[in-house]
Amino acid sequence: MQLWLYLHFPTLQLDALFADHAEQPIVIVDGQRFQIVQVNPPAFALGIKAGMGLGSASALCRDLQVHPYDASQEQQTLVDIAQWLYLVTSDIVLQPPQGILLKVTDMLCLYGGLEAYWQRLSRHLNTLGYRYCYSTGFSPYSAILLAKSATMLISDDKERLLATIRPFPLACTELADKSVSALQRVGVSTLADLLSLPMAELARRFDIDLVNYVGRLLGQFKHPMAFYHPPEKFHRYLELLYEIENTQWLEKPLKTLLERLESFLTLRDHVAYELQLTLHQRDNQVDTVTFTSACGDSMAKRWLILCQLTLETLKLSAPVQGLTLAIIRGGPLEATSRDMFNGPQGQLSSLELIGLLQAKLGKDKVCKVLLSQDPRPEKATQLCDPSASINNPISATRCRPSVLLPAPEPLQEKIAIIQGPERLVTGWWDGDDITRDYFIARSDKGRWLWVFRNQDKQWFLHGQFS
Repeated sequence: MQLWLYLHFPTLQLDALFADHAEQPIVIVDGQRFQIVQVNPPAFALGIKAGMGLGSASALCRDLQVHPYDASQEQQTLVDIAQWLYLVTSDIVLQPPQGILLKVTDMLCLYGGLEAYWQRLSRHLNTLGYRYCYSTGFSPYSAILLAKSATMLISDDKERLLATIRPFPLACTELADKSVSALQRVGVSTLADLLSLPMAELARRFDIDLVNYVGRLLGQFKHPMAFYHPPEKFHRYLELLYEIENTQWLEKPLKTLLERLESFLTLRDHVAYELQLTLHQRDNQVDTVTFTSACGDSMAKRWLILCQLTLETLKLSAPVQGLTLAIIRGGPLEATSRDMFNGPQGQLSSLELIGLLQAKLGKDKVCKVLLSQDPRPEKATQLCDPSASINNPISATRCRPSVLLPAPEPLQEKIAIIQGPERLVTGWWDGDDITRDYFIARSDKGRWLWVFRNQDKQWFLHGQFS
């Protein structure tokens, strides 16, 4: 016997909606019929129920928060849940708009039985904070029927499961309304009545859809499945219940997205180097922010630190209504040389420090200094990507000042020549040629200076020794 588990999320969009105040009555409304389809516990406590009209619900609560139903948002949330469950179970089937079907049979050997499997799965799923109903079944249709009816039954006993579904009315099944009406006209109103009829009699008197349903319900016919495979790209949208006008208030919803990012990267043993946050603002305005980690990371708490530093300098042009987080650049996790037993010792690596500086100052404000082969002092060093490695640094064999002026300045002090001259005649290949005699000198104030004399016998200050 194949064993299946169905998870039904009756308030999926409502639970996925980011709201700071959980005690606020909130409902999801079908915009075409103006009918309530999802209710949170505070609204339910006031007497508001699914199926009620919007006018009646508003009369029961004047502070009711209303949000339109969005099937695409529920579908995306369902994919997020499947991706989270993929960390602990394998065969997953999406059942839009509010269900996930799991094939349990092949996982029992791994976890040592149904009870251990369910405890591990439920504990993992409960961290998301979504409300759900569940049940096992000997076929997909039986599991769906029991879960949607909130049976909350975990069992691998087929006789018990079969006895549980028999009293259910046909209206609770996945049968089409016309098939239910046709059966009720001949006195068949429950599953017990339907299952007592011979299959040949059903095939003779009713359409093939009814026969297929009964065969799949009993596990006699093969049920076609399209199993879920984790997406290759991370792109998540989070809708906000309230408009946000302060960048500091973006941290909580952003943390939710970063936690989803962490599960995505952990599943693939990858890290992200660059993220893009899209701010969906009022009046269809869109703004984007880029976050960078020089060393690459998958942990939500470390990404949140980098995001906080970057958002400090951001000014919103309009209130934010939703967030989209996407990976711009990522890759596999590289092996590190951290101590296996002692773990991190509280010191930042060079790349982690670079990432913090880039988040605080801006990516274009942090560079690494690289020595070049050019003998001209102004071009002896060049700026490069801070994450680039310098394989063969050039060793300075001659005495050079620690502080070099951006451009030579006319010498204004009295000096005493200590060492020199050192003649530089170079740069003819690119038209920026120089002919100078450099000296190490000491000023009358005690400063050690690097000065030069050009061909016109003019003296200039170019640097200072520390």
